[in-house]
Amino acid sequence: MHPVSALTFGIFLAGYITARWDLVTRLYELAIFAWDHGVITRAAKGFTVLSIFFILLLVPIERIAAREAAFVSSNTSKEYSIESDDSQNPQPLEGGISAREQLRRRGSF
Repeated sequence: MHPVSALTFGIFLAGYITARWDLVTRLYELAIFAWDHGVITRAAKGFTVLSIFFILLLVPIERIAAREAAFVSSNTSKEYSIESDDSQNPQPLEGGISAREQLRRRGSF
């Protein structure tokens, strides 16, 4: 007799359908419980409050920060050049020693 028969397949299918049906009924019961206890309403209120907080507080802060970053970068590019001694970076961008080269010279690499 073959180990995988129609009976084996039928038993597996019946168990699978039973398990799926049990999950569906539990999900249905959970949805009814959540509706009866106001979970959906509270979640909607929380989502609304967080959305309003995001729109009223975080979006304007991000806009101000973006405007300031653009302002600072436009002023920096006009005032400083790579060859200027007034830049905040004391080492020119083209020159200097890479971190890998510094480690190699110290013997740490």
